[in-house]
Amino acid sequence: MKILIFSDSHGGTAGMIAAIEREKPDRVFHLGDYAGDARELAYIYPSLPVCRVRGNNDFDPDVPWETVVSIGQTRIFLTHGHRERVYMLSGGLVAQRAREQGCALAFYGHTHRMELTWDSGVLVCNPGSISLPRGGPESYARLTVEDGCPCGLALLDEDGGLLRMEKIKG
Repeated sequence: MKILIFSDSHGGTAGMIAAIEREKPDRVFHLGDYAGDARELAYIYPSLPVCRVRGNNDFDPDVPWETVVSIGQTRIFLTHGHRERVYMLSGGLVAQRAREQGCALAFYGHTHRMELTWDSGVLVCNPGSISLPRGGPESYARLTVEDGCPCGLALLDEDGGLLRMEKIKG
């Protein structure tokens, strides 16, 4: 299984559409700003499950601020991050909130900067921004799952070029 993770698209869906066409994922996570872009992806790709959370520039009360997704036995925390006090290259309280929810992986956005780090047993990732990056290329993340267990997480540029890869032990 392949899951693409996008954040901070801010109305720019072209990069997400190109990545979906290139990668043919099984699921998509959108980490907010603009959650409406995720709704558009679900409309364009009706058979593609799209999970989304609300960012600080989203105002649809039907979209949650955070959510937990289970992939096999692995719980994954999704948030935009502004409510967890993230800033530039810090995940703020994201890892803590993920641990509180029993999650091994956590994804957030908001800063428009890529991050991939381990924090007390939680793999924390900010995929950067797919349309308005700060300090790097337009980017997204790809989570690979085999036999129901996440096994690899890649940060990729807008053309699918590998920027960083982290193996995940199941």
